[in-house]
Amino acid sequence: MKRIIIAVLAILALGALAVIVPASASQNAPSGARWAQRPGHSSSGLAPQAVGDAFSTNDNFFTQTFNHFGNASLGSAIGETWMNSGFDVNGVALNTQGVARAILLPKAARVSIQVELRGENSVGTDQLVTTSSTVNSSGRLTVQVATPEISLASDPRCFFYTRVHMGIRWSDGRLSSVVFEEPIGFTPGPTACTPA
Repeated sequence: MKRIIIAVLAILALGALAVIVPASASQNAPSGARWAQRPGHSSSGLAPQAVGDAFSTNDNFFTQTFNHFGNASLGSAIGETWMNSGFDVNGVALNTQGVARAILLPKAARVSIQVELRGENSVGTDQLVTTSSTVNSSGRLTVQVATPEISLASDPRCFFYTRVHMGIRWSDGRLSSVVFEEPIGFTPGPTACTPA
């Protein structure tokens, strides 16, 4: 009996060492961010998107939460939108596009989403510039869509914003259609309205 108790205590001691040693070793390891550069990407994490882009930025981010019947306990979905602009090596904006994303929260079964890139000309007329296709989440928890990129050098608009159309199918079978847009227009760089 004494041998069994000694063997059990030895096994428990080894088990405790197996837990204690890695835990103390991890406390001595550097706690800073650990990352490795991916092949083909710059160390700043900015990679060109369109031909001629040295880097791109995401700006004018806007998010809105939609609750089923105004009650989060019945279901929620999040809609997000922003502008993605490409720049040359001198930091001059070459192009821009509208991007939108939907995130399903509990009791949101699926969503469809479409984004419009809209702009105003020099006299303040609101115009549709381009639009994305409509994409359905089809079982995914997030879905993202983007308009085609437009060239800022040849577009006659002064500033831009996005408008998003979202259809939300709730777990109770009901459907909500919502439209939201960025509340502030965005000028990514020199446009047709920029003084020479």
